[in-house]
Amino acid sequence: MRLRSVQWIRIFSAAAAGLICGSVAARGQYTGPAVTTQSPGASAPLSAMKAQYAEAKIMPGDAIAIATYGAPELTTGTNDPNGVKVGAQGEVVLPYLGTVRLAGLTPSEASLFLAGQLKEKGILVDPQVSIAILDSPTKVITVLGEVEKPAPVPAFGQLRLMDVISACGGFTPLASHAITIRRPDDPNAITIQLGTDPKSTDQSNIPLMPGDTVIVPRVGNVYIVGQVTRPQAIPLSSNAPITVVRAISMAGGLKYGAALSKAMIVRTTPDHQRVEIRLDLKKVQNGREKDIALASDDVLYIPTNGFKSVISSGGPQEAVYAAVSLGYIVH
Repeated sequence: MRLRSVQWIRIFSAAAAGLICGSVAARGQYTGPAVTTQSPGASAPLSAMKAQYAEAKIMPGDAIAIATYGAPELTTGTNDPNGVKVGAQGEVVLPYLGTVRLAGLTPSEASLFLAGQLKEKGILVDPQVSIAILDSPTKVITVLGEVEKPAPVPAFGQLRLMDVISACGGFTPLASHAITIRRPDDPNAITIQLGTDPKSTDQSNIPLMPGDTVIVPRVGNVYIVGQVTRPQAIPLSSNAPITVVRAISMAGGLKYGAALSKAMIVRTTPDHQRVEIRLDLKKVQNGREKDIALASDDVLYIPTNGFKSVISSGGPQEAVYAAVSLGYIVH
């Protein structure tokens, strides 16, 4: 049965109004998304958390101070901030003892060694010697990446992860909460998740050792393209996940021409395979499907609904012609 164009226009206008009202009503019923991926909690490998501090060894280039109780003539470097320099061969030159090699010994071991030498040579009957490392070019923890002042941090005393981050001025706004630590003589990197709850800091604040390298990477981006007001790259936040609904909101919302049932996330897996995650945004907005937390380098694509696109670009007559050509109206 053929109807007149005017009748089709009236019918189509009423249907379009119903669609718009239905969409508004659906948005009014929105009760919030169910996020599929929660922010990771603070965590660290148990072996890294239980690592024991080892006494540092004296190495060439170190500056040390040697104090001998009751024998000021055998005390050196204690009043000099630069201390006594350990030579390239690990040696120091001391009064009465001459050249002595201390490299490779801990301060405690070196103290006992010097005390033994002083007693053996008859210089002192019961020598009490103490040695401290004042400075060292090798005893540092290197911090790289998204901190305010990346720099080597002197590794004297018992330092933990948050100590060295603080010494470098704290994190930048783009810092990831997934931190990598490289440790000398350990082929496996240590991965630390800081989490987002300050109360859980102790679960990731591991002890650090001289020679460690702390790498704070930058958070990745997610990309939203297609039928949104402002297609853009959105930096991932360390404090809260960027979900599909949140990304659309940050991009200024959907355009009228969006194909809500054909949205997709294009994701690259760790083995460089591309997967497509199909979405029905209308169901997500209504809370009938879970909102998805986006991962680094995800592309959220909102395609165009051809029918809606014609409606938004032309008048009712063009809409009728489009409906006929797309098979919505048979005559």
